[in-house]
Amino acid sequence: MLTTAVKRVARGLLVVLLVTIAAQALLSLTPGGVAEGILGENATDENIAALNAKLGLDQPPWQQYLDWLGGALHGDLGSSLVSQQPVREAIIERIPVTFELAFLGMAIALAAATVFAVVGATRPGSRIDRALNAVSSVFLSTPGFVAGPLLVYFLAMQLPVFPVLGWKPLSDGLGANLGSAFLPALAIAVQEIAALHRLLRTDLISTLGEDFIAAARARGMSGMYVMFRHAFRPSAFSLVTVLGINLGRLLGGTVIVEVLFSLPGCGGLLVQSITSRDIVMVQGMVTFVATVYVLMNLLVDFSYGLLDPRVRKVMTA
Repeated sequence: MLTTAVKRVARGLLVVLLVTIAAQALLSLTPGGVAEGILGENATDENIAALNAKLGLDQPPWQQYLDWLGGALHGDLGSSLVSQQPVREAIIERIPVTFELAFLGMAIALAAATVFAVVGATRPGSRIDRALNAVSSVFLSTPGFVAGPLLVYFLAMQLPVFPVLGWKPLSDGLGANLGSAFLPALAIAVQEIAALHRLLRTDLISTLGEDFIAAARARGMSGMYVMFRHAFRPSAFSLVTVLGINLGRLLGGTVIVEVLFSLPGCGGLLVQSITSRDIVMVQGMVTFVATVYVLMNLLVDFSYGLLDPRVRKVMTA
């Protein structure tokens, strides 16, 4: 068990390292530089060269990466080349917004998908199952940058239930905070509802056809009891895998929604850093997202043992 855990953690660290190398390589290929952006159009070549030397950007990319990596290994992700704000401090300031959006979006998607899947799997092929599949197909073909404006139009402008734009922190009250977060989270959740619904519905239908389900029904257990006590848990194996992958992806995928709703999260910071060619800030953000993604997948791997005793035996063997 310990050896397996160490191997998976080592693979995760290798993934993060390769992602940071790829990010540095891609950033070094982008045209222009941060010095030109800071000094403006009237900057002379001498001024640009002097600022590049001051910021350490006159070094080759591999040297810049090794200097950054040395600091990162000691917990220092560097400081923004534009604002001089420490990268770690900037991420900590904005991560609550991104985390809340991602987790709230996933919670909405999981709740809706579970209802859709249970109803559909109870009577597969029925009218309501086909209707839910049709709704799921519409959701699947509606990305966040399309769902966001539509939700704003109908739920914020036509029916002024939620604010159009902006963010209310928890210090303004839980209701105000959730009100400002609901539409962006729902825009994120739309496609996830469809993906999770289809996956869970298929697994539930397969599990409900097993012999032990027939035995439970023969003992007089109710349909809902059999569904949630005997069928749901073994059917959630694939669901947990996808949840872990999608949650890590959502943390990096909230960029468009945050920009669309003018939210002060990591997505807006990443876009701002890319447009200003703030290499250090972009590298820090990429490292953070990759680390969270790897951690989520490690948690999913270790949760398999809790869902299925057969996997626990293999991991401890």
